[in-house]
Amino acid sequence: MEETKIWAVEGTAAKPLNTANHMETEELLEDILTANPDMLENSLQLVGRQTSTTGGPLDLLGVDAEGRLVVFELKRGTLNREAVAQVIDYASSLDAMDMDRLVSHIEQRSGDIGIDKIDDFSDWYSDNWSDEGVEALMPPRMVLVGLGVDDTTERMVNYMVSMGMDISLLTFHGFTTADGKTLLARNVEVDKADTVDGTPRKVRSYNRRARFVQNLETLSEDMRFVVNYAERMFMSVENRFTKIYSTTRMSFLIDFSWSEEYAWNEETRAKRRFLSFIEIDSAENIINVGFSWIAIGLASEEFSRIDNLGDEYKVSIRSLEEWDAQNEELTALTQKVCAAYNVAREKALSNQ
Repeated sequence: MEETKIWAVEGTAAKPLNTANHMETEELLEDILTANPDMLENSLQLVGRQTSTTGGPLDLLGVDAEGRLVVFELKRGTLNREAVAQVIDYASSLDAMDMDRLVSHIEQRSGDIGIDKIDDFSDWYSDNWSDEGVEALMPPRMVLVGLGVDDTTERMVNYMVSMGMDISLLTFHGFTTADGKTLLARNVEVDKADTVDGTPRKVRSYNRRARFVQNLETLSEDMRFVVNYAERMFMSVENRFTKIYSTTRMSFLIDFSWSEEYAWNEETRAKRRFLSFIEIDSAENIINVGFSWIAIGLASEEFSRIDNLGDEYKVSIRSLEEWDAQNEELTALTQKVCAAYNVAREKALSNQ
């Protein structure tokens, strides 16, 4: 376990700051983090505090900048192996819930101890992460937070990360300045981080893709071929697409940082949106090949010809024969959506 020290520097003189009263820091930590969730993660939104689960009350529950559920286990002191077992217990308890039960669980337990009330979690989630349904919450990430960490716990968490589990360690240390002010320093000791297009993000595609693949394997062999053909079609039309996964969807994202209309707030969200998707319905052994509301807006003239058009446009495919019949039309529609995207992008960039 490493020790953190801070010095106050004036010119070439460096004076070490005193460690703050440990007990005071412990008692304040949860209240401070609840009031200032960005101290845990940028753009984190807390949705629960002391939330009951089958394993006991978890300390903090949040949704991260990408729409993923995060379980925080806080220790008033040094993190130990017991904390690892607890955060796994809490996360697995939430993961075992079906989506309706999880949504109800969050709604019923919001509004307490400094957490805003959420009356309709699905609507709240859609307002903040409109590209994905609430299924994108899962599986939960795990974060251990304390005032230090012992060597055994750090070794255990490092091993779990190496095996693909999404778990992190955060430690805080308190210091007192000469004029009596308290400073908090944060160490990210084990963090499963990556970057996409230069934007820091938590790596979660492994778990999401694994769940998508599990669902894919429940389809018939012919329908698995259809998924492969549809994926190749989208990527052949637009090689700038990036794929992301939820439990039942493969979505095709593209850069929208140039757009004031479609880009997310760049301080709180990624700069990409999806135009199209492949959706698995394993219960019915069908897939839906579709386009998002942004694609509909960009190529409005093309989609205006479609009756009963909603927020998304989906074409259901039930066999290889149906794919063969729809392939040409879907390819042409994808080309027109991407052409409309290029026109809008060039126009926006020329006006900047």
